[in-house]
Amino acid sequence: MPTRQHVEILPPHPLRAGYDRALERGSIADRFQRRLEPANFTPGYLGALTEDVERALERDRADEAMRWRLAFLLLQNNATVAAVDRAAELLAGATLPPAVRLAHLVAGIRERADRPRAGRRVRRVNWSINNRCPMSCQGCYNPFAAEQIDLSQAELIIGKLAAHGTTDLVLAGGDPLLWPPIFDVVDRAVAAGLKVGLDTTGYTLTAGKLDRLRGLSSLRLPLDAVTADVQRAFRRSPDAKLLDALLESLALCDAEGFDRVRVHTVASAENLHQLPELAAEVMSHPSVAQWVVFQWWGRRASPAVVRRLGVAVEEVRAVLEGIRREYPGREIHLAESSERELLNWMIQSSGQVVTFGSGAEEEFILGNLLTDEVEEILTRPILDFEAMSRGIPVTPGTAFGPPDAERG
Repeated sequence: MPTRQHVEILPPHPLRAGYDRALERGSIADRFQRRLEPANFTPGYLGALTEDVERALERDRADEAMRWRLAFLLLQNNATVAAVDRAAELLAGATLPPAVRLAHLVAGIRERADRPRAGRRVRRVNWSINNRCPMSCQGCYNPFAAEQIDLSQAELIIGKLAAHGTTDLVLAGGDPLLWPPIFDVVDRAVAAGLKVGLDTTGYTLTAGKLDRLRGLSSLRLPLDAVTADVQRAFRRSPDAKLLDALLESLALCDAEGFDRVRVHTVASAENLHQLPELAAEVMSHPSVAQWVVFQWWGRRASPAVVRRLGVAVEEVRAVLEGIRREYPGREIHLAESSERELLNWMIQSSGQVVTFGSGAEEEFILGNLLTDEVEEILTRPILDFEAMSRGIPVTPGTAFGPPDAERG
């Protein structure tokens, strides 16, 4: 296999070309717009900012923008039921569009408040275990953290997940294959009884690495286009031969007899017309057991990028219906943006646990597995267990049963 250009970056998330550069650096408004940057999205940063917003609001109770900021911060920083109720009060009578959106989200959280939580189990966990990646995808929503755990801390987290009864674990990033301990992590997780999927760019995949990953229930590889310009424009890699590299990874899995590959495709306005031809490429690989097409989700993208890449789910459905007819019996899934709200229980590379809504900047800290137990984190009112039950299992050809609370 040809040598590939080795690149490791901490992507400059959030990818916000829409930052208001006219704001005074260090002001409340500026610090608020920067709160999702990897070094800032922590309880300490959010807590200090919350105190400053509280003081500003004391000076002017009618400042709706400040009320919205405070409500957002209360929800994002280990929110309790009391914090959710306070956010609802702050957003009462909201007229600003982002405040109206947040009020709608809060209403849904409060509606679920009385549903049973005892005995609940988080069955599938996503773990952004490495904070480096060779790509910087348009609108990437992964919650990159500045901190990176070590192997012993990863083992602690695996033990907690296994003891809790988690069955499915997705190791992602960044790109986990850029983190040397990843093979030991996979071995430990599989030995603990977890079904493990590994979500990688495949950019550094080799036969030797693939052999170390035989215990996986699925290996996830990206492929978004049949032409180099469209592929590279979306993934924004410095490698002009990115498409060739991605196809090489699929060919390697074919050659090595690894038949548990799940291909990830992000459908946007720029590649929708290529999906039928892309389907032919994906389905030609004997290693591919599952194809998942994600409706592009512009949670962190600038308004200009959203206008350029956004695509209506009805358009994607129509294309996939035709593809499914052409490939009957093949496992093809569509991940719609609206169905992904509060779906993910995501561990960051720092051990911090977050979930996220479908709106802009809607990332919510739930706890930290280096200090908290899984059961403690599951008490957070923002969690939507019904949404989490819709997640696709890591093993192709399987499906989750009903949520735990529905079982006899």
